[in-house]
Amino acid sequence: MPRAHYIGLGSNLGNRHRFLDDALQKMEVRWGVQAEVSSRYATPPWGMEQGHSDFINQVACFYLQKAPLEVIQDLLEIEHALGRVRDPLSSGYQSRTIDLDILVVEGVTLDDPQLTLPHPRIELRRFVLEPLFELAPALRLRPDGPTVEELLRTCPDHSPLEKLNPVR
Repeated sequence: MPRAHYIGLGSNLGNRHRFLDDALQKMEVRWGVQAEVSSRYATPPWGMEQGHSDFINQVACFYLQKAPLEVIQDLLEIEHALGRVRDPLSSGYQSRTIDLDILVVEGVTLDDPQLTLPHPRIELRRFVLEPLFELAPALRLRPDGPTVEELLRTCPDHSPLEKLNPVR
């Protein structure tokens, strides 16, 4: 039975919309399913020093039968294909052509060295909650936890988000 996989997409280098478009297209081709997508949001870089370009962020939902650890490998390959460079010496957040994260897999919790589900710190990041709310306001990250709508309402992050016109 396919499960909803919510994927966060972000880019703050180069043609940011093009990187998001290309990532979505690569995921759809690889998995053979079309994504449900949120609006895109321009957001200030979170956890980074000043001087970095704003991010364009979006959330996509794919209904997949794949295991989350297989999906994360696919996402890492897509990031690499789109020019994502990870500096192993950096201890903080970095600018990037594309960032793809599994945020939530409906009904799954996981604590693995490669992947933690739900993604840590979702409830602290408005740039994740706002687009996730568009797709799944009643989704609970954990079975006994609050809904995405409740998390957004109580989110301590008050960073400005600019909702952009739909691109797809």
